[in-house]
Amino acid sequence: MAVLAPKKPSTPIIHPRLQTHKEDLSLKNLSDEAVAGHIYSKHRDDDTIKIDVDNYISFLQSVFSNVQQINEASSQGHEGRVIYSEDPYKSNVTTIDPPVDILQKVSIKLAFKSPGIEKAHQTTLEILDILIMYPWEAKAILCLAAFGSDYGLLWHLNHHSLFDPLAKSLANIHHSTSLKKHLDSFSYRQVVFSSRSLIYLCFEIIKLMNQIRLFSKYDSKEIPELASALRQIPLFTYWVIHAIVASSTEISSYLADTENQSPTYLNELNERLNAILNTLGDFLNIFREQLEEINLYRWLIDHIDQFPTEITLVVSKLLEGKANAKPLINCSTFNEERIEDALREKNVILLISSGLSISNDDVRALNLVYEELKREDNYKIVWIPVMNSQAFDEESHKRYEYLRSTMKWYAVQYGTKIAGLRFLEEIWQLRDDALMVVLDSKSKLKFSNAIHLLRVWGNNAIPFTLERANALLRKNWPESTIVKFTNQPRLQSWIDQGKTILFYGGKDIDWIQKFEEKVVDIKNDRSMRDNGITFEIVPVGINKTTTKGEDNNSNMSRFWITQWGFFIIKSQLTGSSASETTEDILRLISYENENGWAILAVGSAPLVVARGNLVLGVFEDLNAWKKNLNLKGFPNSFKDYFDELASRTHQCEKVILPGFSGWIPMIVNCPECPRFMETGINFNCCHGRD
Repeated sequence: MAVLAPKKPSTPIIHPRLQTHKEDLSLKNLSDEAVAGHIYSKHRDDDTIKIDVDNYISFLQSVFSNVQQINEASSQGHEGRVIYSEDPYKSNVTTIDPPVDILQKVSIKLAFKSPGIEKAHQTTLEILDILIMYPWEAKAILCLAAFGSDYGLLWHLNHHSLFDPLAKSLANIHHSTSLKKHLDSFSYRQVVFSSRSLIYLCFEIIKLMNQIRLFSKYDSKEIPELASALRQIPLFTYWVIHAIVASSTEISSYLADTENQSPTYLNELNERLNAILNTLGDFLNIFREQLEEINLYRWLIDHIDQFPTEITLVVSKLLEGKANAKPLINCSTFNEERIEDALREKNVILLISSGLSISNDDVRALNLVYEELKREDNYKIVWIPVMNSQAFDEESHKRYEYLRSTMKWYAVQYGTKIAGLRFLEEIWQLRDDALMVVLDSKSKLKFSNAIHLLRVWGNNAIPFTLERANALLRKNWPESTIVKFTNQPRLQSWIDQGKTILFYGGKDIDWIQKFEEKVVDIKNDRSMRDNGITFEIVPVGINKTTTKGEDNNSNMSRFWITQWGFFIIKSQLTGSSASETTEDILRLISYENENGWAILAVGSAPLVVARGNLVLGVFEDLNAWKKNLNLKGFPNSFKDYFDELASRTHQCEKVILPGFSGWIPMIVNCPECPRFMETGINFNCCHGRD
């Protein structure tokens, strides 16, 4: 955020015909770096002596309001007959206990200085020295209080001089009557008596600086821009006091009938203060938005899974931060439906996607779930695409409409900026992948991310609860994650019979062909036939019509996503290194980019999960271990020789965890040894999330 450059150049309020040829040192020569150097050579953010800035603001508001009424009466020829309006700040004035000695010292510094930037700069630094023990906002408000007291006194004496002899005598001594001659001048209005005057801008800046200081009670992590704003407060304080000094010098020139300040100088000061005001306003707008986000974040934490809260309120607050969010779109009827009508007293499945990144496979699977759930009508599904403001373009709109057309459930309207984004990212851990959260009608969490249940078991995972997940995990993982990717109609019968089955697959068609030829030779080996030993071979994710140059990327992509899904669900419920199951499936996952891999199973229970080259090596060395077939049988003879062969080789395992949403294991044991796998760290930040 720019510190001092105004968004729009403020219009000078000195009338062009009153511009003179007097030249003064430009403010451009007094850089922020130079000012900061002067400030920080002696000053720090000191708060040894604190004052109630709010009460001083009320006091000055009262002073300037009353002076304004006197000014207006004088300009209209109604001197001495002001009827004061009700002063809303009157009640606070009596609570001020000003440091009289400090104000007196500041008043002396403000009084009757020669005009010019250099003198104003010097005087500003002297005033900062006087106020060194006060916080920055207090420095600014005390300086303005000193100015306001002197300025208010002048007009008070002038106002009562017509009827009060003492006031008349004092007014003559202070030359306060001279001010009346300047009421209609552009230069006077530039300093005071105008909503665009220097003093008015100083007053507004102090108010905003004080508001920013109130945000200091929040964690800087929650309001990231706060530190930047607070760092600039000393510089802003300098310019406020500098402008007060320049304004006081201008008032003194009216009283003493001496040379005025340079119009160029005052115009530049006006621009500088307007720029500061814009910067502070921008900061406060950001802070208020972030405060709304903080309050919503805490509300969602309190009301989701903590205290029974109607699901309709939680969904509305999650979407838009308020109780009455925009209606949902029923993708089956294309009609809009109020959240209160659509979701009341229903269990809700929230399908949350990062942008429009959601696969057709997930949509198809969830459509099947929808068809089954609608029979009893106690579950509703809502798609929530989380998009940043820059993504709302025509192309994205078309993509959104296409995705919505493939769905049968509810969808959030296009263009909705999700208010609860921080909650989604930090508590439910939304990342690149889709997130599927299951809540009951009172917003109790039933499953934090059921997308993996959907991908592995589809409709069999209904109703997506912890109990159902544990029941599904009792089966051996090949039966849940591999069988569906084969085309062998007798496979389930072989599993039920407890036959030995060799599953295999890979990326290299040549390797697969070589592997199949070798395995067929082994099956036909005389020693195998003589001993009545047989096993079945089942390709995984391979279309037999596939030729070299073709691939099964789509099918195998689903296959690997299914393996990951099972691993994550198992890890969530039992720990990432709690069983052979997680080790076996992680071992398989690590072979995703290998030319080939194989699983030897008895029924659906895996015995060996290995790289293809090792399995091929075992078959090629059949003569070295077939003597054990009669004694140990085929599965155990194979495994023993495989273990021996594997011990002679070494290859580091590598697993790249995709950007799944929800909980994922951060510590994973190597599937080949008991050590923890090394973890790489990547840092990435999108400031403001856009």
